Amino acid sequence: MNRFEQVKGMEMPDAKKYLTELLGDKAEILFEELRVTVKAAEVEVGAVIKYGGIEWVVLECRRWSDSVLVVAKDCLFEAEFDGDNKNNWADSPLRDFLNDFADDESCTVNQLRGIKRSDLVMFERDLTTDDGMTDYGKCKDYISLYTCDEYRRFRKLIPNCGKWYWTITGDSIVYSCIVRVVHSDGSLHYYSAVYGSRGVRPLCNLKSDTLVEVIGRG
Repeated sequence: MNRFEQVKGMEMPDAKKYLTELLGDKAEILFEELRVTVKAAEVEVGAVIKYGGIEWVVLECRRWSDSVLVVAKDCLFEAEFDGDNKNNWADSPLRDFLNDFADDESCTVNQLRGIKRSDLVMFERDLTTDDGMTDYGKCKDYISLYTCDEYRRFRKLIPNCGKWYWTITGDSIVYSCIVRVVHSDGSLHYYSAVYGSRGVRPLCNLKSDTLVEVIGRG
């Protein structure tokens, strides 16, 4: 098999790595031509897209809300869940931080400034604790994190990112300082809400007609 046939059979990330090794910086010329801009609803589940300067993994096309559920491919920053050591996402300062938009509808978080509120569909968040208690009820976010149940549901599509990061699921009402987290190896674990050494991997619903750039597969 010649090199051309070898590249044709690769996924985009592998092809990019291979060609960069062969061509160095000149490979970027090829990648600019290969990138495709489409509407979010046209992208297949499991694909990696670029929106707002961030790479996302497509988890689900939600036709009932005319939106597409995506999660950041990597943790974008680290933060504490709640400085008061509480595990209720509805009251979490991190939730307020992620959902703070400026007058021009851009997210105020530096790492998320490319995200426009007008491109998002607000979605309901189920705050049932890991032991099944529903005391925290539900809330709605523009930008969120996934629950443990969502993580289990979409696990096969979610690549590990090599870091610990938060879910929005509290461990229990009794141990109200404990939040479920995802370990660097992809397993579920737990951590105290007050510590800021856990990653933030945003989850959001893009409107179906939002223009995104197709990168490859997760």
